[in-house]
Amino acid sequence: MTPDEYIPNQWYPIFDGAKLKQRKPVGVTRLGEGLVLWRNSSGAAVCMADRCSHRAAQLSLGWVREDCIVCPFHGLRFDSAGRCVLIPANGEGQPVPRGFDVPRRIVREAHGLIWYWHGDSEPLEEIPWFPEAPDPGPRTSNVQRDYAVSYLRVMENLGDMHHVPFVHRATIPREGTRVEMQGARLDGAIVRLKVARRHERAGWMRPTYTFTSAMRLPTLATISVAKGVQFVASAPPIDRDHMWLWARYGQDYVPGWLGGRAVAKLVAKFDLELVFTHQDMRMLASQQRNNPEISSYRLFEADRAIALYFGLRKQAIDQTGQRSRGRSDYAALAR
Repeated sequence: MTPDEYIPNQWYPIFDGAKLKQRKPVGVTRLGEGLVLWRNSSGAAVCMADRCSHRAAQLSLGWVREDCIVCPFHGLRFDSAGRCVLIPANGEGQPVPRGFDVPRRIVREAHGLIWYWHGDSEPLEEIPWFPEAPDPGPRTSNVQRDYAVSYLRVMENLGDMHHVPFVHRATIPREGTRVEMQGARLDGAIVRLKVARRHERAGWMRPTYTFTSAMRLPTLATISVAKGVQFVASAPPIDRDHMWLWARYGQDYVPGWLGGRAVAKLVAKFDLELVFTHQDMRMLASQQRNNPEISSYRLFEADRAIALYFGLRKQAIDQTGQRSRGRSDYAALAR
């Protein structure tokens, strides 16, 4: 996947805002680019290319002083606009020659995340989110981890409710395999899905489970795991074959003062470590593909949400004049 194949002109969540502390820069790779994140004296998040303009040292190895990030190699200072304001070897008060500024990236903080604008156009005002998704609170807990898999495979997985009886049969037992599609539609820019999974033969030990989920560009999804338990997740790309998975779990059963956050943390740890890492990732890694599109897939009705998501992705890329790979075999399902 080349940089041009990332969905353009979109807000990508790239870091957990609670993890970005004052005066401590953090280096990350997102969408194939090394970035440094830090906070200025007003607490606002700043994002720049993680390379000093002098001799390419990583600025994320430096520190923040006098509202500037300091290069750890030769002490060059850059303000929150990316302007080089001091070259110590030239002496304090000396003008800085042209060409020493560092490219600044547009970021915004919302819903507890730091969002990065990937595109040449003016940033959209709206940050992609869901009204039902849990925001930070006393009944929520965040988890995050890097994985060696394309972000598109994870987005497929978040729109797939029919793998559960097979991939998760050891941890989520007694799930029916027959999928009854109760709704798969576009709600503006959001793909909404509601399905019921039934057993072929009814019985008192064979319950029907109903799931609702939603997806939206570029890398966001939310799922009602059970009544009173909701999570929102994002899988922005690190590069072609790696992604950063972030998720927030919320629960309505136990209030915060009684340990609600601890309960949410247990749910999050179980789902990330036991379910996703040891079960989903085995399948996702097996389907790694050089072609980011899904034109070679053979989809069926239960895949409708995946088809709708990839249809939106193709539309977003085409609208910027970028080439969309492959033919749209999934278009019939997306209609």
